[in-house]
Amino acid sequence: MSSTYRVLCLSHDPAIVIDRDFNTPDDAVDGVVSLVTEHPHCDLMIGRYSYPLVEVACLSYAYRGGGPGCSHKRGKWVEAEWLRLLVLAYEATDPRVVEAAKKGRFSCWTPDRLHRLRPELGIEDEARERP
Repeated sequence: MSSTYRVLCLSHDPAIVIDRDFNTPDDAVDGVVSLVTEHPHCDLMIGRYSYPLVEVACLSYAYRGGGPGCSHKRGKWVEAEWLRLLVLAYEATDPRVVEAAKKGRFSCWTPDRLHRLRPELGIEDEARERP
């Protein structure tokens, strides 16, 4: 199954998907480089879609216009399923779950970033369905 890569701008709430498709992760990184001039202070990431979103990359600090102070030198790819679990942990009603999520080393995946990604992660509708 082939994937499509798209640039995500997390400086918006909810995050916007920039309407350009790329065929490889490297093409998407090159796309981010060209978009930094259009989004100079924006928090840009790359999403890999096989519809739905299956992975998200927090880019190297050299490629991002804004966002948290991540200092990794290469993009860090994380499965969307893992991010869904982390969102739900941050928003849990059990304080032990919330505390465990906060103690983890998730510097790239702040609650604010994850909140902005909720629609892309398919969480928004699930939250409305809960009693």
